[in-house]
Amino acid sequence: MSMVEFSAVLDSDIAHVWSVLKRFGVIGKWHPSILESSIEDNQPDGLVGCIRKLTLVDGAVVRERLLSVDDRNTMLSYRFEEAPLPLDNYVATVQLASLTGQSKTFIRWSASFDLQDLTTAEHYEALVRRLIVDGHNSLQSFLQRQAEEGGEVG
Repeated sequence: MSMVEFSAVLDSDIAHVWSVLKRFGVIGKWHPSILESSIEDNQPDGLVGCIRKLTLVDGAVVRERLLSVDDRNTMLSYRFEEAPLPLDNYVATVQLASLTGQSKTFIRWSASFDLQDLTTAEHYEALVRRLIVDGHNSLQSFLQRQAEEGGEVG
């Protein structure tokens, strides 16, 4: 099993970061690889078991099922239901922690998956890491714009 992890500090308080991340269906508003995102079958956004459909900028479609949302521990997990990648058992987790006395948030991204072809491990681990890092950087920019504009996730 392959594992990719990335952690960093966001320049935003935990309540603001969590209000964005737990809106599972609106990732398209801040992730640069996602052109469009929506929750399928009129399910409520954030309901455990709901599936978000993502249309990527290259036209590919990814479907992800929300596995857990933990408001107390500011953590969520999801898995691929359908993806144009030769990966199995892909599960991603995002967890937040407040930095004491600061308006900053520690964020830990992780993804584990099995490869259909073990010789491609390095390639797909780098790809997943790039998706996470690009998403993280765009999330930081999105949070900053929101703070400046005083806006909602939408």
